[in-house]
Amino acid sequence: MGIISVNYNETDVAKLLNSIIKHSNKEEFVNLLTPMLCKSSNAVNLFFKLAIGNKLPEVFPVGTICKISINHVVYNDLERIKLQEQYGDTDGKMIVTIKDFRGFDEWSPYTIEFKKPNGVLDTTYVAAEYLEVIEEF
Repeated sequence: MGIISVNYNETDVAKLLNSIIKHSNKEEFVNLLTPMLCKSSNAVNLFFKLAIGNKLPEVFPVGTICKISINHVVYNDLERIKLQEQYGDTDGKMIVTIKDFRGFDEWSPYTIEFKKPNGVLDTTYVAAEYLEVIEEF
């Protein structure tokens, strides 16, 4: 089974916006929103998925406690080893807290907070697919 790729351009986005906006000033809305949407391929993909009836992905609320692979948090090997020793579980995951949802136009829409090996709190950006929400903590 192969991968299917569909490419949209600004004209496609403008046409869809024009068809869904019912307002006396819709042309101005189309002119305003089209370039904003087109700055993010993720936003354009979600926009066209919504047009065919899909829903937006669930947004995890600020303060949600999650587990994430240490590999998705740091890129320095020494820090990764220290995090694993101090905070990692047997699967190489650690506990993080969602601090912010940056919007659907971002590929890594969540800002998460975690404790570095020196005890200082740090933040990084991650995609939802890397987060495992902890139901009971």
